[in-house]
Amino acid sequence: MHTTRKGIIGLASMALLFAACGQHSTETTPPEEAAAPAMSSGKRLFINNCVQCHAIKSDKIGPKLEGVLGRWNNDTARIITYVKNSQAMITEGKDARLTKLYKDYNQTQMPPFPNLTDDEIRDILGYIAKDVE
Repeated sequence: MHTTRKGIIGLASMALLFAACGQHSTETTPPEEAAAPAMSSGKRLFINNCVQCHAIKSDKIGPKLEGVLGRWNNDTARIITYVKNSQAMITEGKDARLTKLYKDYNQTQMPPFPNLTDDEIRDILGYIAKDVE
């Protein structure tokens, strides 16, 4: 019985040792992930909000976004307003280019993105511009 008791105590000690070691270990990143650059905020936002309807270099449900800053004369304030509520700008009828674009895309309405901050939209625009370079 004395030997069995020592064996049980030994096993219990080893189990505690392994459990304690696991709590103090640090997670390691696989080498391929460590070498990969982190996804930019603009890319993440583009993937989560835009890619369903837009591509950068080709038309989809909506127009390609390559050159979008130039098409808007680098007026990011207007782009931000449009992204947050495109239909309001189209309804105003003050921008012939937007009206034409709306008609060219079968009056497909871009959903409003009021949840995106101005800085997040600028990040998306920065990602689009960088991807084109």
